[in-house]
Amino acid sequence: MKIRVIIDTNDCSFDSMNESSYTDGVVGITIDGVGRWFYGSFNEFVPFNNVEVLECNHECGKEKGTDKCYDCEQDLSEVIEV
Repeated sequence: MKIRVIIDTNDCSFDSMNESSYTDGVVGITIDGVGRWFYGSFNEFVPFNNVEVLECNHECGKEKGTDKCYDCEQDLSEVIEV
């Protein structure tokens, strides 16, 4: 997936990076920001604003219980396969 975002550095929170938690969990990226998953909860430390999806191949599957792409959150029933 390719996205264009605005990052407000005043909204970034690296406080947890200076604690022992930097070694725990998995760092990842979503359409909402960069964060860390730890025991199922996602805590973003670099939030994204004004997200524009440029390209998504919809290969990560659907959100549980919905028909939305897990990555870009687009309704897959509206996607025209080429």
